Amino acid sequence: MTAFLTACAIVVLAEMGDKTQLLAMAFAAKYCWKTVMAGVFVATVANHFLAVAAGAYLNQFIPLNYIQIA
Repeated sequence: MTAFLTACAIVVLAEMGDKTQLLAMAFAAKYCWKTVMAGVFVATVANHFLAVAAGAYLNQFIPLNYIQIA
């Protein structure tokens, strides 16, 4: 769980420099900043969850050594 939370924190910090930051600032101008930041957090967690789910699903069909080579 520590690795997951660390990865989430790093991705949130890394992504804030691009389109996420621009969208967050634009939405914060209209909506409460807490709501905007909660939305960014939920979207990041959902994105990570979908990536892990897709990776786990594909791992059933593609051998790990092929994934490591790619």
